[in-house]
Amino acid sequence: MRKSLIRTGGFSLIIIVMVLATVSCNNDAGRAVRPVVIRFNTDSVKLAEEPRKSITFILGEDEDPSNPYYREAADFYQFNTEHKTDFVVTKCRSLLEVRNYLENNAPDNDLPWGQINLVSHGNQWLGLSVNVTPESKRATQERIKEHIENGSLKALPDDIADSKTEIVIHSCGVGNNPRLVDIISKAFGGEHNRPMAKASTLFEYYESKRDGDKLIESKRYFANAWHVNYKKGYKPEKKVLENMLRIKYPNEKINWTEAIEREQPRFSGDTYFYTFEIQVKWVINLSETDSIPDLSDQTAMLAWVKTQKEITESLKETDIPAGEFNWWIRKVYTDNPDGTKTPALWVKGFSEFLCVIKPVINDQNKENNDSECYFVSVER
Repeated sequence: MRKSLIRTGGFSLIIIVMVLATVSCNNDAGRAVRPVVIRFNTDSVKLAEEPRKSITFILGEDEDPSNPYYREAADFYQFNTEHKTDFVVTKCRSLLEVRNYLENNAPDNDLPWGQINLVSHGNQWLGLSVNVTPESKRATQERIKEHIENGSLKALPDDIADSKTEIVIHSCGVGNNPRLVDIISKAFGGEHNRPMAKASTLFEYYESKRDGDKLIESKRYFANAWHVNYKKGYKPEKKVLENMLRIKYPNEKINWTEAIEREQPRFSGDTYFYTFEIQVKWVINLSETDSIPDLSDQTAMLAWVKTQKEITESLKETDIPAGEFNWWIRKVYTDNPDGTKTPALWVKGFSEFLCVIKPVINDQNKENNDSECYFVSVER
């Protein structure tokens, strides 16, 4: 009998082989059977792992009945044959609540989570619209980092989320901000054995077909987006906007003139536009030796803003120059723990974006709802 040891996935398999001695007229007759060790190359031996559980978090509620983004997304991840997940949770309204739900409702197969979908309005400049904690504000890169560092957003244990766990962020264009995607991965998994996170570089939206209350089908679509921005209240004329788009995207074959004339598509794959506002704000405390700067007009306010390290560092994350904001600055007082007050400046900046949208279509001239190629992963 001979034994061979195969090591696979942390345990051993014993293979026992019987060797029969040949009886001949020589002295081999009656010789005892001896164990022979045979060595196997087990590099290609893999054991099948039970499928991991998947879960989707719908992180908001629809405020505009004409834009049922969250309702349609909930339908998609519950009923779409290819992309539905084992669980869909609609009650969490912060990343901390998501984190706690994952830990307190561990999969019953004793494996870490497989795929975690986070569905939220958002953009690459200001992050996700969902809060970091119930008491905080929206999930920007800097705010998530702050809550990780102060311990209010702790990484999940490895038996809940590990390096095989995948966090997929469904929020328009957030994949264009790899630093935000990376910090979300870190928030849920720490420095080492943390999940892979990925997000789409395109806009995402969902659409269902119904017969009365009966759901017929639910699909996800993607769209390319091109944008220019300007100080709020200083919207350029259409000819100027067209030129801004042409200069910024010289290789795109888009009829910018037509695109910025309509706010709704006329047919599948048609271009159209919409506008939205980006707002940034700070409260900057002044020391006793600080004098109130000249804040008499936009030129003076912009000059002062450019001297403030806290503001300029934050603006680097948005990739929006300070000159593309309409600034509003007022003197205020902040309350100190001892009951005294400290003079401060309340600073707000407003920038408006014009965004041209064109849904992605396939070779059959239909809007594409199947491809995962629009998602980019951030290397750990």
